[in-house]
Amino acid sequence: MRKPSLLLGTVLILLPVNASTAAELALKVADKEPPKELDASIRAKLPMKAIQLLDGEKPVYEFWFSAEPPLQTKPASVGKALDALKQATLLGAVAVSRDQRDYRDDELHAGVYTMRFALQPQDGNHLGTSEFNYFAVLTPAKIDNKLDGIADYKALVKASSKETSTDHPVILSLRPASGQGDAPQLNTPAPEHKSVRVKVPAKAGDEKVSITFEVVYEGKGHK
Repeated sequence: MRKPSLLLGTVLILLPVNASTAAELALKVADKEPPKELDASIRAKLPMKAIQLLDGEKPVYEFWFSAEPPLQTKPASVGKALDALKQATLLGAVAVSRDQRDYRDDELHAGVYTMRFALQPQDGNHLGTSEFNYFAVLTPAKIDNKLDGIADYKALVKASSKETSTDHPVILSLRPASGQGDAPQLNTPAPEHKSVRVKVPAKAGDEKVSITFEVVYEGKGHK
């Protein structure tokens, strides 16, 4: 790609990570308010629980997933969940405690970001860059400051790219849920990829459903 009640109880899982990470990674669900840097209209859509990825006792990533994001249709299957999302739909928010690299290996600075859904353009410029074309686009909270302020792909890319040195949006790869088991759960969905599987309550029209998918926090695509 160039140019939400959500979770009950506390889950702690330890998995080894690659040599570039100083300590084992742990996943924990904690009672915690969404960041105050977020606009009130966005905070109102987020749960009072955070999915934390910990280095020792310190969170590296903290995710709050949107309560009942609207779907275009009811997913045909678990593996088709992401196909039901509309572009620019608010997936949630993430707090990044220290500088990281995103899925393109571009800078991902410490801070608070909204996460909105996007599909990689099928324009011939992105062939072979990733296995799946689903992404969470991260936008600084001070820029994405209204629930309905970003309504389409073009506006989303522009907002996310505003403070980057590459003029490219900041992205995390999303994947259809792989394997089975509880959520949230740490997973290795592909070689050199680490993800957290999440299950989020959603709505298809008036029907309450849920969507399960993977958020890749470690791993890179091909530029």
